[in-house]
Amino acid sequence: MCKYISLIVILLLVACNSETKKDTNKTVKTEPKKEAATQSTSSADYSSLFDNYSCDISITQLAKVLQIPASDITLKENHSSEHCVFELKGFGKGYENTNTKLRLGPSFSTKKQNKKVITKSLKEKQEMPNGKMVAGRDILLADTGDCYIMLQSLHGRVLILNENYKRLYMISYGSKASVKGRTKEDQEELSKKVKDLANYLVSKHKK
Repeated sequence: MCKYISLIVILLLVACNSETKKDTNKTVKTEPKKEAATQSTSSADYSSLFDNYSCDISITQLAKVLQIPASDITLKENHSSEHCVFELKGFGKGYENTNTKLRLGPSFSTKKQNKKVITKSLKEKQEMPNGKMVAGRDILLADTGDCYIMLQSLHGRVLILNENYKRLYMISYGSKASVKGRTKEDQEELSKKVKDLANYLVSKHKK
């Protein structure tokens, strides 16, 4: 009789262990599905940059980003609340000593146009030897990873593009020929500084 009781106890223990293993296996299989469901690849919110921009960068901040003395920057009067105009010293005297005008703000475009410019420019860059585009142009992925920075150094401007928005953001600093006394070296240096400014603005307005 004792042997029968012992056999029944052993069978019950084996059955319990089997059920526990099944439950454990079920748990392991369902966990990865929950993790995958939380992943997202959507663009961040940049409405404060493209849609509702107001001049919110101070001379101190601008000087730090451009790495020039704050004393070389003057905020100029501007009639549009969506745009900023600064005067910079050190990159050409300008005509009648007007120095360099740095203009920042959104500009008209469309989602379709932004996407077209991004796609076409990336394709052109890929097809060019060493990835160098003509006329000093270039397109780069912003540090945030979801906007593009279009460099147009010949014309003296930088565009921030995101195909999810109807407008683009433009920073203009003038061509070499438009600013009296500006050298080729000045133009190249200013182009790099404005690219840094574009990255700064994108990071600042990412939500």
